[in-house]
Amino acid sequence: MKPLNGHSGTDGFAVADSLLKTLDPDSIGSLVSLGADVVLLVDQSSIISQVYFTNKDLADYGLSKTVGKRLQDCVTIESVPKIDSMLSAETSHRPLRGYQVNHKCSGKPDLPVVYSAYTARDFPYTIVVGRELRQQMLDQQRLVQTQMELEADYRELKEAETRYRTAFKVATVAYIMLDGERRTILDANPAASTLLSSTGAPLSGKSIRDLFAKEDRDRVGDAISEARHSPNPVSLDGVSVAKGEPVSLTIRSYRENGITNVLLAIWPADQDKESKRQRTERPVGGTGVEIADLPEAVLLTDAEGVVLAANTLFLDLIHAPSLTQVLGRNIGSWFTSAAIDIRVLYTRLLDEPSIRGFTSTLTDNLSGESAVSISARLNASSNTIQLIVIPQQTGNERLTIPSPGMSDQAEGFSALVGKVPLKDLIRESLDVIEKICIEAALDQTSNNRAYAAEILGLSRQSLYIKLRRHGLEDYRPGSDRQA
Repeated sequence: MKPLNGHSGTDGFAVADSLLKTLDPDSIGSLVSLGADVVLLVDQSSIISQVYFTNKDLADYGLSKTVGKRLQDCVTIESVPKIDSMLSAETSHRPLRGYQVNHKCSGKPDLPVVYSAYTARDFPYTIVVGRELRQQMLDQQRLVQTQMELEADYRELKEAETRYRTAFKVATVAYIMLDGERRTILDANPAASTLLSSTGAPLSGKSIRDLFAKEDRDRVGDAISEARHSPNPVSLDGVSVAKGEPVSLTIRSYRENGITNVLLAIWPADQDKESKRQRTERPVGGTGVEIADLPEAVLLTDAEGVVLAANTLFLDLIHAPSLTQVLGRNIGSWFTSAAIDIRVLYTRLLDEPSIRGFTSTLTDNLSGESAVSISARLNASSNTIQLIVIPQQTGNERLTIPSPGMSDQAEGFSALVGKVPLKDLIRESLDVIEKICIEAALDQTSNNRAYAAEILGLSRQSLYIKLRRHGLEDYRPGSDRQA
């Protein structure tokens, strides 16, 4: 079919001149707006004579108030040159994709629109047809935000990898990461190369058997097999390396890419003897009890929390290879995520001679966290503090804060002090406040979820996530609030 008056539509769209002469401006604007978001009729002075739009949401951007104004005055400053180019009579070729501009709007984000213009002989107006890009702008913002978050996560991952790699390299204890199936070395720190290799050459790729004396290779192999299937570390003493030096080993398994691999900690036997002597030796000032013989993890600190003694069970609990890595350190080193808990515990010991069942979170040397119960006693004669640390079984039950509206809510909070870490109390209280606010918003909006999200300053998706988390998916105004 031959185009009318030769307009093929290669400039984005085309209107037959003969059609324009038969229709009045209102009819033209209404007709074109059926296939566009915004239609403007602009006279030769760039004054907007008529505005047509079908989406009622666009009324909030004040487009209807632009009638009688210059189109250049209704857009942001960086969009003015694009409008000038689009409306210029000297422009012989306009881009197929139109001109992307932004409309100014008080109190709301700018409205992005792609405009294309058409002029015809003997027609007093330039027809400007626009397609709004709010959804595209939101998608681009989400893409940029996601990219920034990915880059931040990757940067944190690289920094963490650098920290752990540095700690692995500078450690004085020899560490070897072993392929649990092939028994070949995946990685070893410099301390391991110095202890096990006569030349100090890298050990990666070598068989672990070749690093020990022939008479001890079977013992090491059996210990590795046991460690792969044991939940606890396996210790091995009196083993000689290929160089002839006696060493002690601690072997533990870990999972990596679906395979059970093994981590070996190795140190000279003379160092191990010294560690054992320090573990069983009674600290200065005497506690009256041999902590090495107690069936729970026990340590002794001074009034400031500096460790004076500890038994082997505590070393196993924090994954410390030797006592030398524990003595002289502050107990807060293993409660980094619950430092306030330890300060509260030591402060309470000034008023109470002993404390039992104090719960907290212990962070071991491998950065693993576990719930523990602490019993502590102050020895006033020696000004030392004895602590028993008992791991707690993880389960679904936990102490909770009373539901809002209960008369004894304040007593419920105070009863949890000393039993629940402060950070958990704060987190729970924030959850309670958040739930109250969501319920209030739903009550005020008669359960209109979209309006409730708006007055809460949340996206709909975020509101639905919070409703599921608080069990409010089926909430109805006036119904009994869930505990």
